[in-house]
Amino acid sequence: MNYRISNKQVFEQAQTRSVSDVPFTEEERQNGMKLAVSKVDNTLALYLVEVDGHKKFEVRWDDSQEIFIGWNSAWENFTWCLNVASSD
Repeated sequence: MNYRISNKQVFEQAQTRSVSDVPFTEEERQNGMKLAVSKVDNTLALYLVEVDGHKKFEVRWDDSQEIFIGWNSAWENFTWCLNVASSD
């Protein structure tokens, strides 16, 4: 496993059901809730964020970020980035 889970409970919930009921602290509302981070490159991380009142997933790497509505798309992107980061 080339990543570390930052929030196991929400990480596991995201894989099986909606995360719309996940409460955010004020800091998480502003910066997102980190769910997983790469062991190779700590700038690569998967977040749960709130956009216009809706929970979405965000993959951040270096100075780029991409928003996803669903877990599967976000996870696919995150693991693709992990593979790229690990091959450098």
